[in-house]
Amino acid sequence: MRLTYFGHCAFRWETPGGITAVADPYRNQADRYWFTRLFPEVRCDLGLITHAHFDHDAVDRLPEAASILRMPGAFSAEDLHIRGIGDLHSGASRLSDFPNVMFRLEASGVSFLHIGDNRAEWPDDVAHAVGNIDVLLVTVDDSKHLLTYEQADSLVQRLRPRVVIPMHYAVPGLTAAECELLPPEGWLARQPTVRRLESDRFEFTTRNLPNRTEVWLFQPAAESLTAPEARR
Repeated sequence: MRLTYFGHCAFRWETPGGITAVADPYRNQADRYWFTRLFPEVRCDLGLITHAHFDHDAVDRLPEAASILRMPGAFSAEDLHIRGIGDLHSGASRLSDFPNVMFRLEASGVSFLHIGDNRAEWPDDVAHAVGNIDVLLVTVDDSKHLLTYEQADSLVQRLRPRVVIPMHYAVPGLTAAECELLPPEGWLARQPTVRRLESDRFEFTTRNLPNRTEVWLFQPAAESLTAPEARR
């Protein structure tokens, strides 16, 4: 399955059967200018929205014909199998009861978990629904906006994915100066194995997954940095 990174928490999966799903397209809101560019126009069959915050729910930037998934539950389209797992947003007490849906996607024997802005501590039923995964997409940056380094590390240690992909951090050329996010370099320095990809995409198969957990840092897609400028 091919995974492409569009910056922040936005990714696209493309299956061998031709199904495409995009998670968490971003936008600004009147008092939160985080992105210098609009989310680019991309093709997808499914839009996955983890929660209703401005930096995750720009459904107006997705194709009109795309089906939007926001709720927990199981869904299959051809060779793509998706499980939405309901839990809670991380962060300050004002967000302690804010709903968040993590999405588990699987195709061709490779499984991914996009946690959205989920908290790090999960009840047993959530952990059971997640199960085993190969690739973890986790929110981490040096401002510790959502998760501390220790919380991100605890997720990696519990889930033991083969690949960990950071998200929700400052991206040069896309993230505005007003945004309080930072790069993830401090957290990366704590990790035993970090692979900095020179591309925005990777074709995951059961054969090319590493034997031990590695952190992979993707480049943002070129269309993310050349999309129309966002207005204040």
